[in-house]
Amino acid sequence: MRSPWLLLLLCCYLGEKATAQEANKPQIPKVWNGEALEADEGALYLQSQIVDTNARAQAGTFTFTLRGRKRQLLYIFQTETMPIDQHPHRVWKIKEDDYDIERIQSIDDDGHQREWRGPYRYSFRVQSRALSHFGAWYLVQLKQGGRLSLLIKKTRNVFDPNKSLGSFNRIIDAENGALLLELKQAAASQGSEIRQVFRTTRTIGMFYKLNLFRQNTFAPAMIRVLETHEADIRTCYTDYLERNPKVRGSLNYAFVYSGTTRSIRSLKIKNSDLQDGRFLECMMYKVMGLSFPVDKSLIGELSFTFHLSP
Repeated sequence: MRSPWLLLLLCCYLGEKATAQEANKPQIPKVWNGEALEADEGALYLQSQIVDTNARAQAGTFTFTLRGRKRQLLYIFQTETMPIDQHPHRVWKIKEDDYDIERIQSIDDDGHQREWRGPYRYSFRVQSRALSHFGAWYLVQLKQGGRLSLLIKKTRNVFDPNKSLGSFNRIIDAENGALLLELKQAAASQGSEIRQVFRTTRTIGMFYKLNLFRQNTFAPAMIRVLETHEADIRTCYTDYLERNPKVRGSLNYAFVYSGTTRSIRSLKIKNSDLQDGRFLECMMYKVMGLSFPVDKSLIGELSFTFHLSP
């Protein structure tokens, strides 16, 4: 699980955007797990380092947002720094478009928050069924309090083509769309058909329970939000099933809710039968991204139970 400060950073950003009168809420991009891409989807990866005021590389985690120029979709990402020359540990899939980097936020181990605001000087291209290489990002901590500088350098492709699983037909330079590597892609129709058959021939059960202790009068309003987003939350489990077809079990959280931002401020796993890192990350994104019509701060417990019937 991510550290508490990053969860707070993520929910604060979502809460800020929820209170703003904008037509589109930030979306959490799905992590690619080897599945075929849809016709209007592409994928992306990047490499990153945080550099302190003494030019030393620092480990850390940060969030950044991309906004599409055509669709105007706004995505919020969360990632860690990584070695520049290694295969990326995370690939995301989003709708094809040209994207602007709008904002980057990070908090160091001492709790100091830093921010960069864009847009960057050029956009980044995500194309249908292609993997876009967003380059190496260097987040430089400036001496001016609370500020970051962003430098993006072109680097060679480090995505191992043997790990593409036939999902992409090419790897491109996100800056200009130039071809970096041609890939052999599995038939998209076959991959989509397999995915559809898998999901329609089995009954997937997801049950949840919310306990707000002495403030359970607010529970119905929060449950309605969970019901509205049930199908989206359920995709974390269906994606997990494609990696492990027999998995089932429960996931139990304790949380702190902020009535100011109308979102969950802190989310902690109490216990879980499901130990897959990608599944747990997906669930964290989904739950932390919800907004609730409750203006009172409170604590509670939220439990999910997943099972599969033939």
